[in-house]
Amino acid sequence: MDTMMDRCEYAVSVGEQQGADEVEAFWIQKVSTAVKAALGEISTAMTTRNEGMRIRVVTNNALGSAFTYRLDKGSIQKTVSKALAASRVSKKDEYWESFPGHQNYSTIDVWDSTMEEVRPEDLTAPVIEILQAVPDPIIVHYAAHEIILHQRACVNGNGVEHEEKGTRENIALRAVGKLGDGVTPSFYEASFSRKYDPAPAPLVEDLIHKITLFKQPDAAVSGPSHVLFSPFALFKLFYYTLFKAVSGENVARGKSLLAGKEETKVASSIFTLHDNGIVPQGIASAEMDDEGVPCEDTPLVEKGILKGVIWDHYWATRMGETSTGNAHYSDQTGTMSIQQTNMVVHPGKYSTEELYSIDRGYYVLDVQGAHGSNPDSGNFSVMCAPALRIRKGELSGGVTGMMLSDNIFSLLQNIDAVGRESEVREVAILPPVRVTNINVVAK
Repeated sequence: MDTMMDRCEYAVSVGEQQGADEVEAFWIQKVSTAVKAALGEISTAMTTRNEGMRIRVVTNNALGSAFTYRLDKGSIQKTVSKALAASRVSKKDEYWESFPGHQNYSTIDVWDSTMEEVRPEDLTAPVIEILQAVPDPIIVHYAAHEIILHQRACVNGNGVEHEEKGTRENIALRAVGKLGDGVTPSFYEASFSRKYDPAPAPLVEDLIHKITLFKQPDAAVSGPSHVLFSPFALFKLFYYTLFKAVSGENVARGKSLLAGKEETKVASSIFTLHDNGIVPQGIASAEMDDEGVPCEDTPLVEKGILKGVIWDHYWATRMGETSTGNAHYSDQTGTMSIQQTNMVVHPGKYSTEELYSIDRGYYVLDVQGAHGSNPDSGNFSVMCAPALRIRKGELSGGVTGMMLSDNIFSLLQNIDAVGRESEVREVAILPPVRVTNINVVAK
């Protein structure tokens, strides 16, 4: 067994020989190299490597799964036997049809061979640059530079045979500014890339600029208001609401307010959202999902009109749909679910300065408490920290004690401007978005 494909094919053949109706083997290897600093000093410099194989089998429409970190023949045989034993005591699924069959894959360039040669000491310089570039009135709580190399292979008895590999780099820092009677809220900056190009200077510049603005105190006022969301704040808000609402499983179960609304207006006409798993710069882009189905570019909302939702193979087959390549396997629960790849809000026409062109409002850089949002109803209540006040088209200073309490589906309808510069996040590519009539709650 010289290759990862050989190992997967062997596992499938063993499962079939042992009497499974269907067998799937999914191999993954992840190598992470990172340098991290805490409170102004390098605290970690290390490389970690994880490798293993997930084996799923079906007998009499009952699914069993097992995972192994050892990939010799004997260990694979034992893992297949465990998966078979699990399937034989599992409840029969009356909706089960089959694992996916053979399909064609898009080819995307998400591998940078440069990262194969990177060592922990090579990642140190950008972290030190961050620590040295941040002036004394700002305290860096955390800084990190990390690269990840991953390889995957999937084989099943229905003709799926595919392997792929990818790389990613990210640089991040979190800091607070000193005030006369304390500190500012925590400010976060990060960059994500599929290519090796360490450039911490723009992150540091943005951080210093925002903290400097925040130190000029201003006040929030309760009531409906214009709010400009940074890509990071928008990502956190969408992740726990909208991204859950476009799951095909949640729609099928009636747990999403988008159920039954296809081809109806659900957002402002300037809002377009795709789940794009094959965009080259996307951190979650891949040729296949976690059950070997090709990833794709899936339109969800086009100019405010709901066009569809995302599916894995099981729920798509059950509901008479086609998988969009959004199956995600959880190592913690051992179950497959539907998850976004890269949620991409299409950029608009406005520059950052033009997004400020309102008489009064707020620029929200980050939110806290988004995880407590209700994904079924879309209701959310979040603390804005940090946030800046906008007065007559300019940022006037930082505000504290400000909350937003509203509904994500109302927010979508009230979008009145979308920025033209997007930021890449871990599972999203988003521009800044401005919304009117958001309910602000101030101390």
